[in-house]
Amino acid sequence: MTKFSDILGMNARNHLYQSKYNSRKGKRAADSKLLTKSILRKAKLPAPKLYRIFKNERVVERFDFTNLPDSFVIKPSQGLGGEGILVVDRGGEFAGEWVSVDGNKLTVNDLRLHILDILAGKYSMLDLPDKAFIEERVRVHPRFEPISCQGTPDVGVLVFNKIPVMAFLRLPTKESHGKANMFQGAVACGVDMATGVTTKAVKYTSEVKFFPDSRRRLAGIHIPRWEEVLELAVTTAEAVGLGYCRVDIALQPRTTKTGKLKSTPMVLEVNAQPGLKIQLANEAGLKRRLERVEGLPVKTVKQGINIGKQLFAARDEDESIEGGWLNIGIFEEVEVENFLGEKQQIKAKIDSGAFRTSIDEGLARKLGLMDPENILWERSYRSALGREEREVVGVTFYLKGKKIKTAASVSDRSKLKRPMIIARRDLLGFSIRVKEGEAGQEA
Repeated sequence: MTKFSDILGMNARNHLYQSKYNSRKGKRAADSKLLTKSILRKAKLPAPKLYRIFKNERVVERFDFTNLPDSFVIKPSQGLGGEGILVVDRGGEFAGEWVSVDGNKLTVNDLRLHILDILAGKYSMLDLPDKAFIEERVRVHPRFEPISCQGTPDVGVLVFNKIPVMAFLRLPTKESHGKANMFQGAVACGVDMATGVTTKAVKYTSEVKFFPDSRRRLAGIHIPRWEEVLELAVTTAEAVGLGYCRVDIALQPRTTKTGKLKSTPMVLEVNAQPGLKIQLANEAGLKRRLERVEGLPVKTVKQGINIGKQLFAARDEDESIEGGWLNIGIFEEVEVENFLGEKQQIKAKIDSGAFRTSIDEGLARKLGLMDPENILWERSYRSALGREEREVVGVTFYLKGKKIKTAASVSDRSKLKRPMIIARRDLLGFSIRVKEGEAGQEA
C-alpha cells in the first residue's frame, strides 16, 4: 500500500525537482518539439523522420501535400497534452485525399487549415503564434496491437539524476481518439523497472484489468527492447540538459529482408514538467523514489540504469508468488548469480531487522559482482572504527525458488559462517519460522 507521504505533489515537483535540476536551456528545448528534434539529431539519437516545417502562411500555401507519404503526423511545435496532433493513417481513394486514424476523410484543404490553426497559436501552451511540422508516423508494434486502438502506444520513462525511476505504458483507446493521453481516456500501465513488464493499469483514476476495446489482460505484457528504451531515455535527458524529466518513447516496427520483425525505440518528445498520474499507474509514490536517488554519484548511463532496475523492481507477492506465502527459517541456502549469470549456492542468514541485504566482499569479488559496471554507488557507514565507505552492488539471487533482484551492500564477513544476509526489503511474500535449534546458532 502506497503511503500518502510518498506521493509527489505538483508544488513539490515544481520547487524541489523541476526548477532545481532543469537548466533554463533544457526547459526551453523541451518546450519546443522542433528544438528537441534538432538536439536529438545532433546527438544521433533516434526520432521520427522530419518531413517539413511550416513557419508562416506562405510556406503552407506553396507546399505540395501530394508528395507526402500515405501515413504521417502533423504536430504543433509547442503543443501541450496532445492537442493539435493530427495522425493520418492512410491515403484516400483519390489523389490529395487521406484518412485519419479515427476514420475521417481529409483533403489538402483540411490539412492546410489545420496547419494554419497551429501557426495562429490555437494549440500553443502559451497561446502565442507557433510553428507546425510534419513527421514520420510511428506504427503500432505487433506486441501492442491487441491493447491499443487507432493510435500508437508510447512508453514514458521518468528520469532523475541519470536514473530511470518510474515508467508507464500509455495505450490509446477509442474514447481517447487514438491519442495516448490519460486525460482524454487513454489507459496507462505501470511498468516493473527491472524487467519492463506491465504490472497494474488505470483509466482516468480507476484501476482496470482489461483493455476496454478488446478485453485483453493488461498485466504481464513485456515491453520489447526494454534495456534500449531505458538507455535512450537516460541519454536523451542528458542530451537535452534535464536532470528531471519524462522521455516519451515509441517502438517503430520494421521487417528485415529475411522476414524477421525488429523494432527501433524512437523519442517522441521530452517533458520537463511531467504529469504526476504516472504514480497512479504504478500504485507507487514518486517522492520516496526521488529521495532515494537524489545526490547519488552516477558516472555512466549503464550505472544509472542498473540503480533504477535494482532499486525499483516490482516486489508484489500476488504477481510473483503462486499459492501464497513461502516459509523460511533464519538460516537458508540461496543461489546467487555471478557476473556471467551462473548460479552458485551460498549459505545465508535471514535478518528482518536489517533493511538492506549485504554480501561478503571476498565472495562478491569471486562472483565478479565488484566489476565497475555492477557497482551501483558507495554509501558511508558509521562503525567502531569511524566512518567507512561501502560499495552497493547489484545482486540476483534465488530464495526458495523465487528470483530476487536487489541492491546489496558489501562488507567483510570473512570471519562469519554465512557470507550473506537477506534483509527485510527482499523478504516480501516470505514467512519466517524459527526452526528447532536455529535460535542458538551463530551467523
